[in-house]
Amino acid sequence: MNNKGFISIPIIVAIVIISLTGGLAVRHQVQLSKKKMEATLPTPPTITPYRTLNTSSDKPDKPDKSPPVQSQSSVSESPVRKTDTVVNIQQEFALIEGEVRGVEEKKSFFSPEHVTRILSNLANLETRGYPKGEIEKLRQMVHNFSSYLEDQKKQNQVAPPAYVSTAERNCESNLSPVFTNDITDISRVNYIGPPPTMGAGPSLKTHSYIGTDHARVPVYAPAAMTLESGAHYIGGPYVFEFQMSCEVKVRFGHITEPVDAIKQLLPSEPKEGSQTQELTPVKFAAGDLVAYTTGTNQAGNWDFGVYNSTVRNRYADDPDWSNSTTYTTAVCPFDYFSVSLKPAYFSKFNSAILGGNPPHGTSFCGT
Repeated sequence: MNNKGFISIPIIVAIVIISLTGGLAVRHQVQLSKKKMEATLPTPPTITPYRTLNTSSDKPDKPDKSPPVQSQSSVSESPVRKTDTVVNIQQEFALIEGEVRGVEEKKSFFSPEHVTRILSNLANLETRGYPKGEIEKLRQMVHNFSSYLEDQKKQNQVAPPAYVSTAERNCESNLSPVFTNDITDISRVNYIGPPPTMGAGPSLKTHSYIGTDHARVPVYAPAAMTLESGAHYIGGPYVFEFQMSCEVKVRFGHITEPVDAIKQLLPSEPKEGSQTQELTPVKFAAGDLVAYTTGTNQAGNWDFGVYNSTVRNRYADDPDWSNSTTYTTAVCPFDYFSVSLKPAYFSKFNSAILGGNPPHGTSFCGT
């Protein structure tokens, strides 16, 4: 092989290498140019398809506002049924009213069964629309001629509890407490007017009168007792009630000088009327001084009464005087004194001396 042949081979290889290198460079350049163009081109807009509009044929039909056609029978029958209902209710009410008026005319009374039926029928008419005022009038008439309903009403009424004072709440039960001490200096007592007596008016007095002729005499507790109530009034001037036991009370009236423990519980100025008021309880032992008194300005005597809630005297059945326990539970005060003290009081009895207050029947003390 000659030298000319060896020279041509390297030349050919070099040409091939140069061609390949140039092709790769051109390809790389083309790709870069393509990317630059894509980056600079604007994004094509998104095309939203148009919605298809409703045509007149797609619109819903308008509701038919014309009133429904009524049949001839439905229009004509309804008023007839309403008239029949009103007439029937009126007839039923008239029948019931006739029954009630009949009882009224005869001035008789309904039986319980009759009342139950009529009231039930009236309630039925009321629910069906009959005028309430008319039904109520008839219902009231039924009650007026049903005596047993009034009896039931009275039986069902619960009486309010009676008022209980502080002294009563703390009392001890004793139906017959014994008075172991004199109520005053018995030697200075000129007379005793035993109860009951009747004053002008008429005015029933169920307490006794202790006559001491204006002398200033002491007033003692006849047994252990507790102050319950009192009053300071014009013409008294003082009256007091004491709880001896849960059942027995003592009253002193026309007292002129109560001890300070009692006096301070009442107004300093006397009031109109002798109605008592509850006072703070004050305890006294048998023989304790309660007051001094000169009695009334006119007669010079004072009141001493005893009342036992377990007793019903003759005035309890007297309609003229049964309205107060002062009248109906009054007893002979001197029956409660001990055997040794009682005779001295009975020996002082003089019913005739009270000219303005004569005895009213037999004395509670049996004289």
